[in-house]
Amino acid sequence: MRKALLLPLLLGGLALAQPLRVAILWHQHQPPYENPITGQYEEPWVRAHGVNDYPWMAEVLKEFPEIKVTFNYTSTLLKQIGDYFSGKAKDAFWRLSEKPIGELTQEERGFIVDRFFDINPRFVQKSPRYRELQAKKARGEAFSDQDLQDLRVLWNLYWINVDYIERDPGLRALYRKDRGFTQEDVDYVLRKHLELMATILPLHKELWERGQIDLITTPYHHPILPILLDKESIRESNPALSLPKEPIAWPEDAAWQVRAGKEYFKALFGKEPTGMWPPEGAVSQKAAELYAEEGIGFLVTDEAILGRSGFPVSPATLTRTYHVEKEGKRVILFFRHRDLSDRIGFSYSGMPAERAVEDFIGTLLEIRRQVIAQNPEAVLTIALDGENAWEHYPNNGNDFRRLLYQRLSEEQRKGTLKTVLFSELLERPSLPIARLGTGSWAGDFAMWAGEPEENEAWDRLARARQAVLAYKEGGGDPKVVEKAMGLIYAAQASDWFWWYGQDTGFPNNPPFDEAFRALLQAVYRTLGQKPPEELFIAVRPPVAPQGTPGRVRPNLDGIGEPEEWQGAAYLPDPDGTTMQTQDDLIRGIYLGFDEQNVYLRVDFRDGVQAQDLVGQGYRLHVYATTPGEEGGAAFPEGAEISLGFPLQQRITLDFDQIQEGQAVLVRYAYREGTWVLASSPADLAGRRAWVREVVEMRVPYTTLKAEAGDTLRLAVVLEQEGRVLDTVPNGNPLALSLPHRLVGKEVLRIQDPEGDEHGPGTYTYPKDGAFAPFKGLFDLLEMRVLDSGATWTFVFTFGEMTNPWGAPAGFSHQLINVYIAFKEGGRTDTFAKGAKVAFDPEHPWDLFLKAAGWPQYGQRVGFPDGTDTADGIVVASNPADKQVIVQLDKKYFNPVPGQRVCFYVLVGSQDGYGPDHFRPVGREAGPWNLGGAANEDAPLVVDYLWPERGVQEAMLSQYGGGRYAVLKPYCLTWPAP
Repeated sequence: MRKALLLPLLLGGLALAQPLRVAILWHQHQPPYENPITGQYEEPWVRAHGVNDYPWMAEVLKEFPEIKVTFNYTSTLLKQIGDYFSGKAKDAFWRLSEKPIGELTQEERGFIVDRFFDINPRFVQKSPRYRELQAKKARGEAFSDQDLQDLRVLWNLYWINVDYIERDPGLRALYRKDRGFTQEDVDYVLRKHLELMATILPLHKELWERGQIDLITTPYHHPILPILLDKESIRESNPALSLPKEPIAWPEDAAWQVRAGKEYFKALFGKEPTGMWPPEGAVSQKAAELYAEEGIGFLVTDEAILGRSGFPVSPATLTRTYHVEKEGKRVILFFRHRDLSDRIGFSYSGMPAERAVEDFIGTLLEIRRQVIAQNPEAVLTIALDGENAWEHYPNNGNDFRRLLYQRLSEEQRKGTLKTVLFSELLERPSLPIARLGTGSWAGDFAMWAGEPEENEAWDRLARARQAVLAYKEGGGDPKVVEKAMGLIYAAQASDWFWWYGQDTGFPNNPPFDEAFRALLQAVYRTLGQKPPEELFIAVRPPVAPQGTPGRVRPNLDGIGEPEEWQGAAYLPDPDGTTMQTQDDLIRGIYLGFDEQNVYLRVDFRDGVQAQDLVGQGYRLHVYATTPGEEGGAAFPEGAEISLGFPLQQRITLDFDQIQEGQAVLVRYAYREGTWVLASSPADLAGRRAWVREVVEMRVPYTTLKAEAGDTLRLAVVLEQEGRVLDTVPNGNPLALSLPHRLVGKEVLRIQDPEGDEHGPGTYTYPKDGAFAPFKGLFDLLEMRVLDSGATWTFVFTFGEMTNPWGAPAGFSHQLINVYIAFKEGGRTDTFAKGAKVAFDPEHPWDLFLKAAGWPQYGQRVGFPDGTDTADGIVVASNPADKQVIVQLDKKYFNPVPGQRVCFYVLVGSQDGYGPDHFRPVGREAGPWNLGGAANEDAPLVVDYLWPERGVQEAMLSQYGGGRYAVLKPYCLTWPAP
């Protein structure tokens, strides 16, 4: 009997004595920077990280021989590293660094001044000379030859890991010299770059061969494999996302990418990888089955996928291994702990290394305490980008990483934690997944599909692939087909689609747009065909004018009094204001609207009045998109210059047709490769121009084929006798969002104090210029609710609204979370980890609404059981009225008169990379984070709806010691209709 009692105790004791296994994956990837047409390398980021992160992260492990980690190196990165030390690759920064100062062109000198500050400000602040040059640039002063020489050395020098600088006497001397550099100094630094890059592969091979690290890879060109297999996966990842129009179901391409990745890896390292990091962590059931069929042993992806696969996300579930199996072939899956991974990637850089590491180790030990008794084999996965975080850390993150490995080593010797390789765990028991959820490290596929520009890129790729197949089926040369398909495979890389749309820090990034279109152009030329016009249409983000286009009521007479155009946006034309040439006639444009018309005013440079252009062959064109149309011209008539959007319609003022200071505007539409007259007599009286000192134009919505709520892209072009003279903007469109019409009877209005966008009373704005005017953006003034029939219309009015990043809903900054309590039951924590607040236990919430400028960040309805949907909710805005508009189907919320209803309305700063898309708050404000937090428990709520001043601050300031601020709801009795 005693033995029977002792056995469970003995086994339990053995379980409690087991360490928590920790599997760490560092993902190393760079997109292709080789121009597909010229063969030249453009961006320098492979080299920048190749002298900082890639060799150092392997080398530092020699100091901690008991620590095991896994590195994922993508084929595109490995190829580019090889191209550098073979001499094939020399990026634009390298070419302009080694070129003698006296031989630089003015354009090249401008490039150096513009781009050689592309480095984390931490490094600039270390160098008095670097700071001096940055200040000189900010003042707009010219750079001397010595300034340029110093700037070239400093940029190349400061990208080198500081440990390598201190180790090399020559680099250390240059570091301390700080100024007065020579061409020989530049050449020395560049030689050191190549020496460091040449150590990357040998270092990793050495560690792999002795079993301290594992090396894995991705499918060759780093594609979003689930989309290649079936475009429906986009909507599976998020039902709110729209799909590309062309058919996409290319399993043979997906299989090629997996096989090519394995083969390239084996050619470099002598054996195949055991596992893969799916590009962007993107998986689906079909993708997992393909990996299994291709012999991939394991995959690592995000915890959100585990939740989408029917398992609750918790320490207990995250520390188990899983598998997907098809016809006897199995792939093991590990799901990363997102919060801990993101702490390394985004949070710990703002903390002292000691505190950050202790937070990390303490969290691991707490997870061990929770799970080890039930699961002695528990393994926790940490997986993140291994290259981009460190420049944000003090001392390049070297102190943090060393201390992290030291503390892991100490705990390993205690028997509490143990670092392991994923490949060591493949024979252990794993749980089957009946159907793997679809998603990525970001949750869904919204970073790569769903926005118009992203879907158009997929459609262009699909049409190019169709052209290759048609050529093949027509009996074309197999070698030509192979070459063309090679270009198609390259165009399937996730990186092209990442940079399209408005959901990145640099929307529609020009170098990537140009390279992607060049790849597809090359496909057609390989087939001996002319590339279609659509591949010459550049995709550019809208410019940011002074102010937002708003309501105006000008007295149209060609005089243009300033007070008449108050409320309009103004966009100066840099060419016109500096008068660079005689052709640069336009000084700037004003843009506004009323409920029926768009108004445009064109001012000309000093000494030129609009009426001076009459009778000389001038024409003024407003090129624009047409809502709901596809295609368009790549260039305006008279010049092959891109305006940054497809030109689908044109409104023309012919100066030779002006009579008594007025003229009728004429509309043209682009049809089948040519401009055709498309004016209607119905709006003849509405479309007019007045020409005297300035041009004032009135264009009805009906002329533009637009309705309330539509967004257009437009640009103004001045042309004379078929020759384009001036364009405004220059290469990027101007965005115009026509106001939504608010329909319904107002049933509720709750006001909020002005100027309380400071959270607990201490918060300050981020410092980057994107947050100008640095007030009002998060200042909620009121919430109104309208009864619109089958829906409720929530209207949130702010003190200011801008859209610097071109969010499709018309606002970039505001993130609104609404929690509604109106029945029994519910929750008192937030729907997802993000806002860092809790709710009153007496008023648990029953419905959650999330609104942001991007549908993937905020167009959701959530429920207490953790499920959510994009069905029945629409998010829009009236930027001119500074309003965010949310329409909600009454099937979710339809209180009866007299019912008690309580609202928690939270406003945060939207951040696509933040927890649940909330922008972090630090002790001090930085370029991209708010300031004013006392500790890590600080709420990420900048404003909270409450009519009386001071209540918000009192609630939000009660945090700290591991406790979040607890919010009380604003409750009311639902009014009668």
